[in-house]
Amino acid sequence: MKYGLIVYFRTDNIGDDIQSFAMEKFLPRVDYLIEREHLDSFYTETGEKVATFLGGWYLHKVLNWPPSPFLKILPISFHLKTEREGENNLVALVHYGGEWLKKFPAIGCRDESTVNLLEHFGIAAYLTGCFTLTLKPFPNVIHHGKIILTDLSEEVASFVKERVKGECVIVSHYYGEYGEKEQLPQEVITFAKEHDRRDIIPTSHYPARRCRKSWSSRRALVEGLLKFYQGASLVVTSRLHAALPCLALGTPVLLVNNKLADDRFYTFVPYLNHATPEELLSGKYRFNFSEPKEPPGGHEKFAEEIRSASTNFINCCEKDDDNSLIDVETWLDGQKRNSRLKRIMRVFLSNSRLLNIKG
Repeated sequence: MKYGLIVYFRTDNIGDDIQSFAMEKFLPRVDYLIEREHLDSFYTETGEKVATFLGGWYLHKVLNWPPSPFLKILPISFHLKTEREGENNLVALVHYGGEWLKKFPAIGCRDESTVNLLEHFGIAAYLTGCFTLTLKPFPNVIHHGKIILTDLSEEVASFVKERVKGECVIVSHYYGEYGEKEQLPQEVITFAKEHDRRDIIPTSHYPARRCRKSWSSRRALVEGLLKFYQGASLVVTSRLHAALPCLALGTPVLLVNNKLADDRFYTFVPYLNHATPEELLSGKYRFNFSEPKEPPGGHEKFAEEIRSASTNFINCCEKDDDNSLIDVETWLDGQKRNSRLKRIMRVFLSNSRLLNIKG
């Protein structure tokens, strides 16, 4: 069996790569990279199937759903955007798009909102939490003891700095525009340069898709950042994919965000020290930055659920003796037709209120 890793090729947020990094830990190896926003166009020249985890945030591009038949999938830690403009993606869940999901016994969802949405469409679903909660502390990480402020407003960052004695480091999960340097500490950049494996993993899509940077270099940046988080005395962040990894790594963390009730956040808020910026700045929420309190706990159940399901899936894949192949030439001919139809649909429906046609 071949194995693939789903990666958001064009992301500007290292949080997406942290999710992929966590999923990669469960794969025996990575034979292919698969573009998250173009799952429908993935294929193998040999016609063989590739096993992968369907973790992450999907249906930004509704025309590129459902995934290709070349993928053998475990749908787990799956999230759909369901708020505001994201409602447009619901059209992908009717008819064939929804029927594709119904072929699974149940869909493992990252959050409660996705569970509720799928069940509304008659699709069996259950809560698994986020893949980033399965991360384990790295061995031999030096405790540098710095306070890390990740993607906070200037007002919140200043508030924290005034109340701590240790060194504060400003971090951003934003990769920056093409050609710009990452908004990451020099320690992380140096680590990435020294530990980049420089491996080249093939990808196969029609039409062809190119990763903005090699996964090898992005993986090294993720590992460097996670180790930097692990060595901190405290992380204060607005980012869910900084807060959850810190929770998994055992690093004290405070999540500060004004969207704690939104679909992406509310499932995990009970397991984190958390506050809105207004609550923190007004003193309504009090937090001892010098002696951070322990998180509420209970998040370990998510990691156990994902580890168990992922391990069972991989074991089944390793024992799979199905050598049947897909007719690649026929499939590619169908993809050419689909690409033409997509172009026509974008022209006629780009201003439609029913569809978010950006694929």
